[in-house]
Amino acid sequence: MGKTAIFLCACAASGLCAAGGQIPQKMRDLWENPVTEARIETGIRANRMGEFYLDFDKPVEDLKIRLARHEFLFGAYASRSVADGQPVKYSREQIDKYADLYKRIFNYGTVATVWRRVEPQEGKLRWDYSNDENIDLSYTSNPTVMQSDTALAFCEKNGITPKGHTFAWPISVAHFMPAWALDLKDPKLVEAAANRNIRNIAERYRGRIKIWDVVNEAADYINDGAILYDDYVFKTFKEAERLLPPDDVFLINETTAAWYQYIKNGETGRFYMLAKSLIDRGAKLDGIGLQFHFFSDKAFGDVLDGKTFTPRDMAKALDGYAKLGRPIHVTEITIPTSRGEEAQAYFARQAYRLFFSHPAVEAITWWNMRDGQAASNEAHLMGGLIKDDLTPKASYRALEQLIAKDWQTNVSYDKPTKSAHFEGFYGMYDVSYKFEGKEYRQKVWFGKKSPRGQKLGAVPIDWRKRFY
Repeated sequence: MGKTAIFLCACAASGLCAAGGQIPQKMRDLWENPVTEARIETGIRANRMGEFYLDFDKPVEDLKIRLARHEFLFGAYASRSVADGQPVKYSREQIDKYADLYKRIFNYGTVATVWRRVEPQEGKLRWDYSNDENIDLSYTSNPTVMQSDTALAFCEKNGITPKGHTFAWPISVAHFMPAWALDLKDPKLVEAAANRNIRNIAERYRGRIKIWDVVNEAADYINDGAILYDDYVFKTFKEAERLLPPDDVFLINETTAAWYQYIKNGETGRFYMLAKSLIDRGAKLDGIGLQFHFFSDKAFGDVLDGKTFTPRDMAKALDGYAKLGRPIHVTEITIPTSRGEEAQAYFARQAYRLFFSHPAVEAITWWNMRDGQAASNEAHLMGGLIKDDLTPKASYRALEQLIAKDWQTNVSYDKPTKSAHFEGFYGMYDVSYKFEGKEYRQKVWFGKKSPRGQKLGAVPIDWRKRFY
């Protein structure tokens, strides 16, 4: 029996530790010290891996078991993908290359269901680009953000789990509320219109989207030009609960300020108190969303200089929000290239390792995968993983090394066997083998909450023939 690439976390695996002088020594000292490394590696083994048993009814030959898809969600902002069906025309080569780069490391994608994009004019719903000639397009300053049907089609075509984003966002018209809704003035009329928007989205995507950022940035943007109605956060959760299946996952998503708030104020931080209040009042709050944007050179410079977002501070915040008893999603990551590609890649790698090691974290989402597709006030940061021409940056290679190589499980048996016992990452496994001269393939799910032992017939059961 041989095993390859089951668990590698050594610095040498990424090649970044030998990079040039872009990484300050203070940063290296914080992340590469033995205590931090031990905590991360121990956490990954304890929280992302299990001991699995696979039994066959008869001996099989040339057995190979490979992790095909992580249970953990690794994603990006799917609404800024290079894909079919957009006003911006891409070549088939570009579309296929982008999809390949995306699927190589990601299994999850955020789909914008923002009110202003869905209903730019009252009563005229816009899910794709088929009726552009009849709709005022002046609402958008960024045509690279795909309409929701188009982004969801990208996810479904490529086997990506979609997340809807969002039903409520207390920010000005430039981002969320349509101009006609602001013109209503009366909060009661706005509430009625907002509920219609939730219903429109729920009816269209029920069953196709199962994870939702129900409310976005409610603790940071308290009054930023949007007309809010009383208790809108709680009411939005209740309305979404009424309209969507009970097994859908509901998140509250907050800006990077949520990290600072907990590090400084603990459980008296604004976002923590908001989330706890929702839970205490009976809102269906299934997960805590924490953004991770660094929207200025100074903000990222402070990280590199070891002044903010140290491993200790990040772990403190994650431990703190975990006290709410809900899984954590790191929902939007922007790490700029202002200090060089290697600096971006170094911090991306270290942050992903820490997030992946934490027992409460279930998902990590990079925001703009490609340079040149960010919002206008973010584009200068060059916070993508790939360049505008789709060339992978050092950060993409760093995440590829982690997700697709280091955090991978491959097991093979060179002798006939009826059983396999191995340690691996949670997820969906491809199982291939030979039996009586024929080759077979089956899929087996080894999840964190599923049985550790699975049984397979050497000849797979064709359920269609059995029942029809």
